[in-house]
Amino acid sequence: MPVTSTNENFDDDVVSLSQRCKAYRFDGLLWLCNVVVANFPSARVRHWFYRRAMKIDLAPGAHLLSGTWIDGRGNLSIGANSIINQRCRLDNRGTLSIGANVSISPEVHLITAEHDIRDRDGFAGYTEPITIDDWVFIGSRAIVLPGVTIGAHAVVAAGAVVTKDVQPNAIVAGVPAKKIGERPDVHYQLNYRRHFF
Repeated sequence: MPVTSTNENFDDDVVSLSQRCKAYRFDGLLWLCNVVVANFPSARVRHWFYRRAMKIDLAPGAHLLSGTWIDGRGNLSIGANSIINQRCRLDNRGTLSIGANVSISPEVHLITAEHDIRDRDGFAGYTEPITIDDWVFIGSRAIVLPGVTIGAHAVVAAGAVVTKDVQPNAIVAGVPAKKIGERPDVHYQLNYRRHFF
């Protein structure tokens, strides 16, 4: 006897197919962004793609060097003259806001999403925003975790793991990051232009 489906089942199948197609398109966009575009030799082409396809708010003079990994679409703003160095991870599944004249060194990870390891029903996830104010410097291979705000003029040392807010002008280092000093107010304008990196 042939199996017949009700309209309700048919609607469920259509919704499921539509959701799967949307997920495939999004996965394809992320693959294109992170495997092809991120390694494309022209910064102008990369920046055009990031603004148009990935919906990144990229202010004038902001520069993302090659190999930057982006985890989502939208939810990411980068201020004027800020520099994102090679092979950084910008997790914009939650909101990620980077101010003006911020220098982020190679292989820094800014993580806005996290698993709840105490969740009994599985690895439930959640996001919290990261905010980085103006004139911040973040050293190589530092990690900034969800929910952190880094105040203006602050410095995060190389290899630090930032688990809580960093006050303006503070210099932090270590795992977890702790204050080790103060930085004076600085007011420079970064001007880092590379056409093929």
